[in-house]
Amino acid sequence: MEDNSSATQIVTSNIFKNLKDNWINIVIILAALLILIIIVRLVSRRIRRLFDKKISDEKIEIKKRTFTFTSVISNLIIVASTLIAALIIASELGIEVTPLLAGAGVVGIVVGFGAQSFIKDLINGTFILFEQWFQVNDVIAVGDTSGVVERFNLRTTVIRDLEGTVHYIPNGEITKLSNRTQLWSRAVVKVGVHYKENIDKVLEVLENIFDDFMNDKEYRKVILESPKILGDGGVSELGDSAVVFTIICKVKPGNQWTIGRQLRKRIKDKFDKEGIEIPYPCTNIYMRNKS
Repeated sequence: MEDNSSATQIVTSNIFKNLKDNWINIVIILAALLILIIIVRLVSRRIRRLFDKKISDEKIEIKKRTFTFTSVISNLIIVASTLIAALIIASELGIEVTPLLAGAGVVGIVVGFGAQSFIKDLINGTFILFEQWFQVNDVIAVGDTSGVVERFNLRTTVIRDLEGTVHYIPNGEITKLSNRTQLWSRAVVKVGVHYKENIDKVLEVLENIFDDFMNDKEYRKVILESPKILGDGGVSELGDSAVVFTIICKVKPGNQWTIGRQLRKRIKDKFDKEGIEIPYPCTNIYMRNKS
């Protein structure tokens, strides 16, 4: 025990001595690492802004892929640079890095600190990247969490939900993922009318709404196919209080919610004008007089 204690004291003494002798080199290494991280971050942001400005929304997929690969590459550079700097600093302090890395004890320590889940995250992140499950700015759902992908690296996916909450999801935990904005999207709107309404008239009014909608320059540019009633004008459901039609509209990715809301508004306004009733649940109460 005394020999081990003496050896530890000698090693500690040597480290402090090397730190005193080589502190300028260590400071330079740390400063260089900090400058490199800042440069990588600035270049990454510059590339994103440049592509965001130069590439039109018509080529949104190219833009999103660029953002994704930029995020991954910048993080890899920072991690690799940090590891290299740590090894150089250890060498400056007189710590023998090669025997330490080669020792079986290090493997046990790394595994003990959760390397298995870390490696799982990296492997799954690599598959996600090269199989292109999603890109930065895509809207995805992972389990019960959904939102816009803000950042992605081989270990973690960061998404922000509708309320602005940021979720950090380890890639190893992503076993099922839904992408709502890949290549194209579809707005789905269900409309119910009263049973007394004439179906042919309702269909005619809906077709007029679709034509007017397609003539709107603001929304026409994001619509890939004109809105249509699912089933060639057929009825989707005979509900408890309404005859239900399902309207679908193929749009550019991410625009399905805006188009869906606009369709609902225009349908409501037009139905009110044409006197077509949209039913809603109601309850009739009968009071019985016991006398």
